[in-house]
Amino acid sequence: MKNKKFLIIGAIVLLLVVGGVFAMKMTSKKPTTDQTTQKKKTVLEPKNILEFALRPYIKLTPTADGHNLEIAIVDVKKPATEVEYELEYQSGTLLQGFQEVIKLDSLPAKTTKLFGSKSAGGAVTYHEDIKGGSLQARFIGQENYVLKQDWRYFDNKDKATEFSSKDAKFQITSLDLKTNRLLIVYNTPGIPAGLDKTPVSDPYSLTSATTLKGEATVSIRANEEGELAIWGFDGTKWTNLGGQVDGKLVTVNKAPLMELYIVAR
Repeated sequence: MKNKKFLIIGAIVLLLVVGGVFAMKMTSKKPTTDQTTQKKKTVLEPKNILEFALRPYIKLTPTADGHNLEIAIVDVKKPATEVEYELEYQSGTLLQGFQEVIKLDSLPAKTTKLFGSKSAGGAVTYHEDIKGGSLQARFIGQENYVLKQDWRYFDNKDKATEFSSKDAKFQITSLDLKTNRLLIVYNTPGIPAGLDKTPVSDPYSLTSATTLKGEATVSIRANEEGELAIWGFDGTKWTNLGGQVDGKLVTVNKAPLMELYIVAR
């Protein structure tokens, strides 16, 4: 009788232990609040699929002090209320960058950003040996679109006369550029309105911290062959600069220095 009593007590204890282990396992499977909270992932639209005629005209201009960059959204053809951009650049052997949201309430919409960093106490560290990089811009509207292009930065302390785009499809040579200390060649995503021809190359902007004056030899490789000409934009109007055509390569001698060049037919 006594042994039977011990057996019953042992069985009860065993059931309690097994039940406790099972309950603990079930509890551990229940997700906690932290586990159920998932980070929202930003859905980024495919880049550079917007048709060329609808792409915005963006300018990158170095400032005279060599420590800042002006970003200007000059022309927007496909409606957008704001643009989220991320600019990356190489400083020496390091990759640097910054990002911001620009409201497009009125155009041109501009912002000026520092090539460097600022501490909480206000001390500024300037980034040196800037070489250029890329600009990704996400335009927000009824239909979002994303564009990403490369740009090159030149600190012309050696008074060079030849410059090119990162893709090497744009080349410009000018003795008059010797006096321009800071220059940017940018494969801007679009062009200003007013060109009544069909573009057949990428557009390339040339900006400086000082006024562009003089003449240059400009060469651009087009996407096709045919009766082609280089067109230039001076900030106000388009001008047909003509050019010698060699297959897909178009070259103009004694072209005026302008802020934008493109091949059209």
